[in-house]
Amino acid sequence: MKNRDSTLDLVRGLSALLVMLGHLRSFLFLDFGELHGAGVIAKLFYFCTGLGHQAVMVFFVLSGYFVGGSVLSGLIKSRFTWGVYAVSRLTRLWMVLIPALLLTFGLDLLGDYWNPGAYAGDLHGAFMSGPKFDHPASWSATTFFANVFFVQTILAPVFGSNGPLWSLANEFWYYLLFPLAGCGLRAIVNNRRGSGALMLFCAAFLALWLPRSLVMAGLVWLLGVCVWCVHLKTPGPDSVSALVVVRRFFSGRLWMLLGGGMFLGTLIASRVHYWMGGDYAVGGAFALWLVSLCGGWRMIPWADRLSTGLSEISYTLYVVHFPILFFASTVLLKGRQFSPSPTGYLLFSALAVSVMIISTGMWWVFERNTNAARAWLMKRLPD
Repeated sequence: MKNRDSTLDLVRGLSALLVMLGHLRSFLFLDFGELHGAGVIAKLFYFCTGLGHQAVMVFFVLSGYFVGGSVLSGLIKSRFTWGVYAVSRLTRLWMVLIPALLLTFGLDLLGDYWNPGAYAGDLHGAFMSGPKFDHPASWSATTFFANVFFVQTILAPVFGSNGPLWSLANEFWYYLLFPLAGCGLRAIVNNRRGSGALMLFCAAFLALWLPRSLVMAGLVWLLGVCVWCVHLKTPGPDSVSALVVVRRFFSGRLWMLLGGGMFLGTLIASRVHYWMGGDYAVGGAFALWLVSLCGGWRMIPWADRLSTGLSEISYTLYVVHFPILFFASTVLLKGRQFSPSPTGYLLFSALAVSVMIISTGMWWVFERNTNAARAWLMKRLPD
């Protein structure tokens, strides 16, 4: 906790918040193309709440920075072990995912009882999200365990209405592919060619078996690893270190402003479907900006607490918000959508606050105890 970076906490928390607000807006408000004479406030509102997918790209870069960086750190210091790594990653994922799947199951069953058409795809055209006619919500045991073991979108659909779970499959397989490749290369360098070749073969086999789109999106995740490498302390005089030169150029306040402007430019381009707003462009621009964001920029106390709080609940918020909002929109509101108006904005705010409260409660019961569960399992690992 003492080494937390408040700036990165804020970015992570805001990214999860943008995903939730984007889905809420798509449920509650008419599509922008259906509006007539939208004002500046409405345009800004639709722009800010239309960045959910781009926020996931930010998540991928941050994940590469934190998780990929921890793997590289362990390999460099010869401290990486598969047992510790597996316990660390799986407790992080499952402490939130399994309760979220159970919450999805309960809410979806109630929602399917009161509005079965919505869970069969009736509202996908209006919401541009959620179950489809050709992919209705699935609550089978097979789908449940497929999501538990991160093969949704690979061997099975996401569980129930919880569409955002697609990205957890990406994350899990990046968590596995990267250390496989890294350990394989380290083993070959250390003259353990047999084991090294086997791990590299497994990594290559998985990369060929997994969907091409999932593997290619991993390039965005690797950008975060590159940022970690830029911040790696290198031996030797600073004047001859290429990484130090790069770090100095991209770490100042000037690049913080310029990089932020470039990242904003890619976000704007993404909303008008210009090629400079593609996933790689958004991820690359954020990665370049991230170099300047790392390092613990000072915040005033209340902003620091806000950043920490948002970051703490970000994962829980991401995996529980969709079934809650889908239930509220399809059962309580019967799929009704609004034009931008005081009534619509008020209802939007009320639902957003409700989801934040529920997510915080779920975090308190489950995610908050991740470190305790991890420590308990670590003590039981064989030496």
